[in-house]
Parts: sequence; C-alpha cells; structure tokens
Amino acid sequence: MILHDINYEWDGKSRSGEKPISWWPGYYRVRIIKLGDDTKAIRYLFPIAVIFKPQKTTKTMNTSLQNYIDNFAKKISKTYDLDIDKTLWVELGDEIRVAQLNPDRQLSDETLYTISWRPARANELSMIDPYIKDL
Repeated sequence: MILHDINYEWDGKSRSGEKPISWWPGYYRVRIIKLGDDTKAIRYLFPIAVIFKPQKTTKTMNTSLQNYIDNFAKKISKTYDLDIDKTLWVELGDEIRVAQLNPDRQLSDETLYTISWRPARANELSMIDPYIKDL
C-alpha cells in the first residue's frame, strides 16, 4: 500500500541550524510504501520501504544520495514518522540498490549510522515491483 508519493527537493542550504541532506541541490521522486502488516504468524523485518529515484532537472541537481543516505533517511523518517532502522531504503537507478542503516554510535543529540549498500534481493524486488513500474 502506498502511504506517500512525493517529489522531494532540497537546495543545499542550511536553514535554522539544520544540516541539509547535502550541500548541493537535489531532487528525488519518493514513494513510501507499507510492505505488510505484522500478524501473530508473520513479522516483517522491514515493514516499510522508501523507494527513491533521482529526477535531475538541472546539471547541479544531479546529487546522488549514495553518500548522503543517512541525512536523507533522518529527514524522511522525522517528517513521515518512520523507524529508520526498520525501513528498507531503495534507490532506483541503473540498478536497484538497497541501503541498510544500522545505529553505530550515539552522540549527545545525533545517532551515527553504519551504512551498507547492496543490490536488491529477488524477494525484495518481487515485493516492490508493483510500486516501481511508473516511477
């Protein structure tokens, strides 16, 4: 089920002391989907998937989230009340890649994450396939 389907843009500037996703502008199509509901018989490791695809509008807006996925994930999680650790982060590009964010260290007001990127697995592709056909 699609929970949110948005275009997400940032200009690379800091406002009110918040760190931007990156210091360069970017523009992505973002679709947040619910993969399933937990029942007594089935419990999903990642019940939510955030699927994102770059929507380059100018040469300077070609920012890849590969190096900024933690900043992006924090903002999306905060805005849409998602559990960052229980969300599957899927980037559509030449290949479909998945980022997993695992909490590494807690600073006074910020959590640092260990990030690993990998190709999407066949079972993940079958779950998200109906939601990516028109992206």
